[in-house]
Amino acid sequence: MVAITQDLEMKRFVNQEFLTKAINLEPKLIEKVIRPVDIVTVLEDGTVLSRLEINKISQIPMKKADSVVLDFGDHQVGYVALTLKTIGSPQDAPVYLRLKFGEVAKELIENSADYEGWISKSWIQEEYIHLDVLPTTVYLPRRYAFRFMEIYTIDTSQKFQVVIEEVMCRAVSAVDSATVPIFSREDTLLQRMDEVSIRTLQNCMQQVFEDGPKRDRRLWIGDLRLQALANYETFKDMELVKRCLYLFAALTKDDGRVGACLFIEPEYLVDDTFLLDY
Repeated sequence: MVAITQDLEMKRFVNQEFLTKAINLEPKLIEKVIRPVDIVTVLEDGTVLSRLEINKISQIPMKKADSVVLDFGDHQVGYVALTLKTIGSPQDAPVYLRLKFGEVAKELIENSADYEGWISKSWIQEEYIHLDVLPTTVYLPRRYAFRFMEIYTIDTSQKFQVVIEEVMCRAVSAVDSATVPIFSREDTLLQRMDEVSIRTLQNCMQQVFEDGPKRDRRLWIGDLRLQALANYETFKDMELVKRCLYLFAALTKDDGRVGACLFIEPEYLVDDTFLLDY
């Protein structure tokens, strides 16, 4: 069993030499502009029922309680922007939207108000925004991990409708799965598992090896070992492994204990949790 201790009044130590080495190894993230491939309908059980060509999106005027669900074709990690305008009478009220992001379609139909789990509700990828003046392009500041995105019109006014002209995601990662050779297997299920696993690892390789790009987003020592082993056989990004090891060596408790996980924003900081097995 993994033993965990927590210090409420923890004194930290910084090895500046190791920290400098880690900072010098910070990767320049690869960015790709990804656009949705389809407009889809999601049933109550999460099934994706039907598809409409994405180029039809600007032909869908949205009034109160209307929504569209966009499929980006694959799991993305990045920053979303959407361009909107109005049609009808001049805009006499703000546009009020709810945006939801899901790694699977079923997330979009779940009501976040019903969630009572021990993991913070603040991790749910759901945004509410008011737009006073259209046309405009909205750049969402948060990074999302998703494949499906729902745009729901909470309200406009009775005199005009809102139209979505374009949606895009600036996907980011330290590596590119296109550089990894395809594993040839007779079993198509195993081949698909390889593809999904490589994509998952790519999405976790950001400024550090994140334990997950959707929630937590920290560098954990146990996850690092497993991710590094997979990376040695796929992306072979040894510099990112070095960076993470230097960070753990640089940021410790004052008695030399290595932390279970690290933060890199707003500053480099070791957490007050320790996995004694490591």
